[in-house]
Amino acid sequence: MDNVDLTAGEAAEYLGLSESYLAKLRMGTGLQVGPSYLKVGLRAVRYRRADLDAWMDSKSCGQHVATRSLR
Repeated sequence: MDNVDLTAGEAAEYLGLSESYLAKLRMGTGLQVGPSYLKVGLRAVRYRRADLDAWMDSKSCGQHVATRSLR
């Protein structure tokens, strides 16, 4: 089920973000880079769940903190 395509609204809900923030990430106007997306036609945007999961995993910083505290 990793190849499920989600609308921008569904992707925002899945990530726990607002749809407008996800759109800003997609436009690339800030310093943050958003998840990969698909353009279907002129306006429709879709996100693959696997891409959303990979993007969220790339934002993880807990592992680095945990390894530092173990030393």
